[in-house]
Amino acid sequence: MTPMLNAQLIKLDDYSSIAFAQAGRGEPVVLVHGSLCDYRYWEPQFVPISSINRVLALSLGHYFPTRELNRSLPFSWRVHIQQIIQFIDDIVCEPVHIVAHSYGAYLVFQLAHCFPERLRSITLADPSGFIKHSDASSYQRNTLHTRVIELIQQSKIDAGLELFVDSVSQKGTWARSADRFKIMARDNAHTLWPQILDQVPVFSEHDARKILLPVMLVLGEKSPFIFHQNIKWLHKYINNSFKTTIAGVSHGMNLTHPRAFNQVVLDFIKVNSRTQFSKKVRSTYT
Repeated sequence: MTPMLNAQLIKLDDYSSIAFAQAGRGEPVVLVHGSLCDYRYWEPQFVPISSINRVLALSLGHYFPTRELNRSLPFSWRVHIQQIIQFIDDIVCEPVHIVAHSYGAYLVFQLAHCFPERLRSITLADPSGFIKHSDASSYQRNTLHTRVIELIQQSKIDAGLELFVDSVSQKGTWARSADRFKIMARDNAHTLWPQILDQVPVFSEHDARKILLPVMLVLGEKSPFIFHQNIKWLHKYINNSFKTTIAGVSHGMNLTHPRAFNQVVLDFIKVNSRTQFSKKVRSTYT
C-alpha cells in the first residue's frame, strides 16, 4: 500500500489547529474521519481517489497530530463543523464532495442542511447519531461508555479501546485490527471522553428534508443495528439520497473492504461531477 503524505498543520480563525494531507488534481474530495481516528484512517482511499480527483484527508481539532495545539480549546461537534467550513473556505476554496464515516458522517449531515453551498455531494458511511424515540438503549450505551472511560482513565488503554471498537463493530474487531489502526486509535484515545460528554442533537426530520444535494448512504451489512436504523431513517427523509450496502463487512468497511468501498465512492463522485444524474446511475442504487 502506498503511504499517505505527511500532514500539513494550519491554524484557523478560531485559533484551533487542524491537519490534513492532500494529493491529486480535479474536483476536490474531502475525507472526514470518525471516532478515535484522524487523516490516516483514509489511507486505503487516498491514492485511488487522488488518481482522479484532488483529495484532502482531514484531521479535526484535538485529533492526532493536533492534541497539544488544541488542549485549551473546547471539544464540540459545533466547533468541528466550523472547522470543516473554514477548511473548505480557506484551503479548498471551492465546493467539495465529502466522504465521511461514523461521527464524521454525523457532522457532515449537520453541515449539509446548514451550508449546502459548500458542497457538491456527500457520502455518509455508517453515520453515528440517534433518532428521536429510537429503539437504541441509552442506558446500555451510557453504561458501556462509562466503562470505556474508566478503563482509559485507569491507563488500561487497549482494554478501553477494545470495548469501544467492538461495540461499534463486532466482537473481536479490535483483536483482528491491523497494528496501524491500533496505533491511530491509541493516539486518539484522549478524544473519547470529551466526545461522550458532548451531547449531540438527535437527527431531525426538518433538517433532513432541507438537504437537496446528492447523498450516498453506505451501510456495512454486519454493522450494529443502530447504523442500519440511521441509514434507513436518513434514506426516508433525505429526498435526493441513495443507499447501498457493502456485503460481508461491519463498521470499518473502508479498511476491511477498500476495493468495494472505493468503487461506490468513485462512481458516486463521478456522476455528481456532472450537472444531472443519468438514468443509468439512478437505477444502480435503491
